[in-house]
Amino acid sequence: MNTDKSKKGIAFHKVISIIFAALTVVAIVYYGSLPVSYDYRVGSIAVSDIYAPRTFTDTYETKRKAIIARENSEDIFIKSAAVSDENINRTKQFFELAEQVRNDIMKERATNTQLSSTEGANRLSKLVAQKMNKEIPARRLISFIDMSSTSFPFIRDKSVAIAQLLMTEEIGQDELANKILIHINNFKTASPSYSSYTDSMSAVLNAVIEPNVIYDETASADAAQNAYNAVMNDPVTVDKGARLVETGGKIDEHVYSNLVDLELIRDNKFDLVILLRVLLYVAVISIGVVFYLNSRSKKSELDIPVFYMLIVTFLVPIAASIYLSKLSPLFCIVPFFTAVCSTYMGTHDGIILSLFNFMFVWPVYNFDTQTLFVNVIVIAFCAIFAGKSARISTNAALILYPTLAAVTASLVYGFLNGATRDEFINAGVFGLISCIASLVAAVGLSPIYELMSNAASPVKLISLSQPGQHLLKRLFMEAAGTYSHSMMVANLADSAAEAIGADALLCKVASYYHDIGKLNAALYFTENQTDGVNPHDALPVSDSVRIITSHTEDGVALAKKERLPTAIIKIIDEHHGTTVPGYFYHKACEEAKSKGLEMPDIDNFRYHGHIPSSRESAVVMLADTTEAAVRSKKITTADAAEELVRALVRDKIDQDQLKNSGLSFDDIEKIIHSFRHIYEGMFHERIKYPS
Repeated sequence: MNTDKSKKGIAFHKVISIIFAALTVVAIVYYGSLPVSYDYRVGSIAVSDIYAPRTFTDTYETKRKAIIARENSEDIFIKSAAVSDENINRTKQFFELAEQVRNDIMKERATNTQLSSTEGANRLSKLVAQKMNKEIPARRLISFIDMSSTSFPFIRDKSVAIAQLLMTEEIGQDELANKILIHINNFKTASPSYSSYTDSMSAVLNAVIEPNVIYDETASADAAQNAYNAVMNDPVTVDKGARLVETGGKIDEHVYSNLVDLELIRDNKFDLVILLRVLLYVAVISIGVVFYLNSRSKKSELDIPVFYMLIVTFLVPIAASIYLSKLSPLFCIVPFFTAVCSTYMGTHDGIILSLFNFMFVWPVYNFDTQTLFVNVIVIAFCAIFAGKSARISTNAALILYPTLAAVTASLVYGFLNGATRDEFINAGVFGLISCIASLVAAVGLSPIYELMSNAASPVKLISLSQPGQHLLKRLFMEAAGTYSHSMMVANLADSAAEAIGADALLCKVASYYHDIGKLNAALYFTENQTDGVNPHDALPVSDSVRIITSHTEDGVALAKKERLPTAIIKIIDEHHGTTVPGYFYHKACEEAKSKGLEMPDIDNFRYHGHIPSSRESAVVMLADTTEAAVRSKKITTADAAEELVRALVRDKIDQDQLKNSGLSFDDIEKIIHSFRHIYEGMFHERIKYPS
């Protein structure tokens, strides 16, 4: 019950910490996302050059061009059937009036009234002006009075035909006269004998025919709006880094509009829009972080000190980005978090959580693609060299290789984007400085992290593996047999962990310390008895069992006192699981038989630890059991050792000792083969030397 309450309390603290961290990230990213602002108005004089911090849409220029496009759009004219019919009818009406005047003149001449052609033309001109409201000079109408009665119908029909042909086309004012001239010339070519009438025909047609296209107001308005929309839909953009105004330049309406678009005009009011953007952005990424941590926690639980340490380390690059982003888009110290996180959580977790960390930082760098490209590569390299491994890289390698990756990535990005020489130099220098600064800080602070945390980091494990360590020296001096046993267990566990891809370094170092609880009663364990005297012979079985089984609990207590990593303490607690020391249980059963008593309860003989909860803990359990059994049975061949190991593994499976370990049958087979390989090296034959 207390354990459950403790777990709930730890979980509650972690949830509160994550919420607090998320709110801190919101505040930092909001502050970092606020652009540099200027207290300018239209007409102000710029005191420094202002450059576009990002690519943006120039709304002022876009709208200006859209208005020009709208005003310059061509008016729409369409052919009018009514106007066309009216033109044809007017042509016919003219000839009707001409025929009427001709008939009147013929009648008057029949009564001996002598009318000249000029008078007839004047009469026709006046009649056309009166009836048709058209002005045609009389001199251009004389031929219609003088032409013969056979020519008049022909000229009339041809004129009407020309009018009809003209009205089949769309004819505007500018092209009307030319179109009439073309048709008159065609008539002259086709009927040369009537060419004397063409001038009169041209005069009439030019007078009575009007353009048959009319202005379409609706279509013209639509065309103007379409021209406006076309420009607005393809706005003018200004590239990042473009100079908006130079020092001493006047802030005109255009420049001021650009500054407003970029949110560069100072406004002391709280910017709710930017805050909402940041909240949404941080919320989405935070959900991803929580889901990932939740899935990860099922594999291994982070200690509270390590958890808080990683949260603080997670926030450092985000907070620092507010100031570093002003220096260069490449001055990003996310690798600092990557190095620390990968050291304590491994390469996979280091990469994933560092990418989340970078996503929080990215808005402060205005989502710069070069920053993204370089940091993704550096994160991968850094996590690989800082992550847990059986072969731990030196600090020099951790700093050198990611730094080379950062510089190379910076230069490659510049090359692909056609950077100038200065841009190449800046990219290389800032990539070098930021990566070295991040990793040197991570390495330099590692002793403080080791002091604060109780995690099994590679650095700490390497330190604990040194023979001069306090507990190992005690083990060597006070329990030499246990020390020798632990060294052999370490070799077996290291080989097995390497074979199945577990943490070999942790297995090896934990094996050194797994039996430190025996220091409290070293002579009660057979490997430390050198004079043939076994103190258990003088003790009741119950006391012997208590001494033997308590070495796991004593080991846990001593490990906590010496502040060993939690992972090692767990292995000390779990390396015997809940098994039974068979020798003493068998002895108790024999005593009960001889005294006629009931068989003893086997649960009273069990170790008080827990069954292995990780592959590493299970590997140490099997290595410890194997080493003790092989030594006890004095086995001298690899085949016999393998047979014994298989029997021991079956026994552990039958007792449900490996059900929570995460080992597969394939893993178990690899472990058995790795143990055999170790014993093959121990039991190989040597050349017999002469005495």
